[in-house]
Order: sequence, then C-alpha cells, then structure tokens
Amino acid sequence: MKKNLLFVFTMLCALSFFIACSDDNNGKNEPEGAVLLKGTQIYSAEKLSLKYGDSPLLGKAITFATEDGKTGTIKMEGIFDPSIIKDLLPSKTEQMVALAPGVVPGEVTTMFNVDLTQEGNKYTFEGTNSNNGREMKYAGTVDSTSMTLSVNVTMPKNDLLGTWNLAKQDMATGKSPIILSWISTSSGITIPGVIDEPWPTKDAAALLGNLVLPPMLAKYLHTITFQEDGNIVASYSSTGKEGENTVSPANLAQYYIKDSKLFLQLNIDMILATIAANKTKASDTSVLLQFASLLSKGIPLNCEVKNGAAAVYADKDLILPLLNILSSEGIAELIITQVPTAQQDMVKAIFAQLPELIKTTTEFNAGLNLEKQ
Repeated sequence: MKKNLLFVFTMLCALSFFIACSDDNNGKNEPEGAVLLKGTQIYSAEKLSLKYGDSPLLGKAITFATEDGKTGTIKMEGIFDPSIIKDLLPSKTEQMVALAPGVVPGEVTTMFNVDLTQEGNKYTFEGTNSNNGREMKYAGTVDSTSMTLSVNVTMPKNDLLGTWNLAKQDMATGKSPIILSWISTSSGITIPGVIDEPWPTKDAAALLGNLVLPPMLAKYLHTITFQEDGNIVASYSSTGKEGENTVSPANLAQYYIKDSKLFLQLNIDMILATIAANKTKASDTSVLLQFASLLSKGIPLNCEVKNGAAAVYADKDLILPLLNILSSEGIAELIITQVPTAQQDMVKAIFAQLPELIKTTTEFNAGLNLEKQ
C-alpha cells in the first residue's frame, strides 16, 4: 500500500514538473509584461492631442486597436457634435452620413497599420503611409487615457502649389480679380428704393464683378498660398488698412485636386448650427443631406491654371442649390434678423425674388482670378 502511494505521489510531482516547463516555454512567445489596451479604444476632444504639420487639428477622432501589443491599426476621421442638429438628424433606421472631413485632405477616413513599442504603460509608434499619391509620416504615443499623434503629409503635386496674388484690374481687357456672371431669362431684379425697374442679372453681375467688388476685396485679401500639405493660407488685412497684414492659421481651410476639380474643405459647423437655429421652419432632413458631401468631401470648385494665371470658381450646379437653401423661409428670416433695421425691407424684397430668379437662371459663376507670385 505504501509503495502504491509513493508511486502515485512521484507521478504527480513529475506531471507538475512537465506542466511547469510547458508554461515556461509558452511564455516565451508572449510580449514582455501585460498587453496594454487589448481591443479597441477611441480618442477625441481632451483625450487626443493631434497635430497636422506643426499646428493643432481639432474636431477629429482616432480609433486605435490592438490584440497582441505588437501591431495595431489606426483609423482617423472627422467628428461632428450632433447635439446642435439633433432635430435635423435622420431617424435611427436611416444610415447616417459623414458630417466632417477627415485628417488627410480628400480622405473622409484614413486607416493604416502600425508597429508598436511598449515603454512602461504606453505604446509608441512611427512610420510612413502612402496612398493615392500622397505620403504621410506619423508618430505618436497611446495609453489607456490619451493619445498624442502628429502627421506630416505631402500631397500629390498640382498646378496651384505656391503663392498667388489677386489678378490686376484691367478695364481695357475686362480682366478683373472677381469672377461673377449671372444670366437669367427673367426680366431682372429690383431693389426697393434703389432700382425700381427690373435690372437684368447679367448687368447687375457685371457691375458688381468689375467695379464694385474688386477694390473692396483688394483692401482685405492680399495673397493665397496653396501648400504641399493641402493647407490653404491667406494673408489679409482684417480692417482694410494699408500696410496691415495677417496670415491665417493652418488647418482652417484645406484642399485637394480630383477629377480636374479643386475640393475646398472648411470647418463649416456654423452653417449647420445656423440651419438648426430655426428648426421650426427648416427642419427638413433633405437640407442636411444636401450639405453632407460638402461637409465631408469638400466644396467642389472649377479650377483652370494656365501661363501663371488661375481661375477658381463655383458654377450654377453648386451655387443654385445653396441659393435655394438660403431663400427658404426659415433661413431667410434668420439672415434678415442680422441685417440693420433700416435695410431689412430691402433685403426681404431681394429674398422674395430669389425663387423665380433661381428657376430662370441659365448661368451663374462666382470666384477669383489669380496671378502667380
């Protein structure tokens, strides 16, 4: 009996030894220390410190995921606070469209894989990602509470790269820094107290584009620079005083070229906030959906570059839908309330004529003529 117990005890000890050895061998394949952040984490607002180039980039969200602590995936996208447009959002049964541009111009979302290095209680990563002709260098750190990420992007070369001045006014040739043409088959527009007889839109646009607006614009806007990282930076005077020059911050306006169009990406949260402010009369979700692609993909503009001159302008396909929204009762009333009382009747009369003018418009172009510096 004693021999049998001794044999069983010996076998149990041997089995325990082999199990322990097996556990030690398996451990050699695991990363040192515990795997951090296993699964998916989302960083935005105060949890995210994001830089595009040398400047902070706000209004974005980064999704980070890892399972083994050695490699991970990052998804970068824009975010929009839906609370200001909650009454305009589609029902829960409808698919929600993206309402903000992503981090890289022209990419609503950007996904890439990263190699991770564990340092204490955080991961570090850096590398290069290329896609659609652009190159993005990235570096960052991530832990359970926050992420820092910096990206430096070089977009594909295009003919707009560099600094541009407004085109010079030339009355002899009719060249103007302003592009403005409006042709309608209606009898024209009237402005109470100013123009009592219908004024053809073609003549009104010519006067504004050639005589009225150019000197006003030249006082405020000096140059426009299209940078290789997709940023648009302007130098301007906020007061119109001669000698005053301010450079706009980076990451306020970005651009990319696709299908011979220039897509302008802006932070236009205020446009949706304006629509939502009059939700009782402008709560049609179709309004939101009309703006959706402009918010996420950018505003499509025509772009023609030749011999050191560029024309960048919107045409009627873009302008008329926007005018339709502005002329809707709710939005028009909201705009009119911001106009000085003495001019409100005049502005009301103009808005009242817009639906008919829009319906009869055959051409509408508005933009800028630029010259390479």
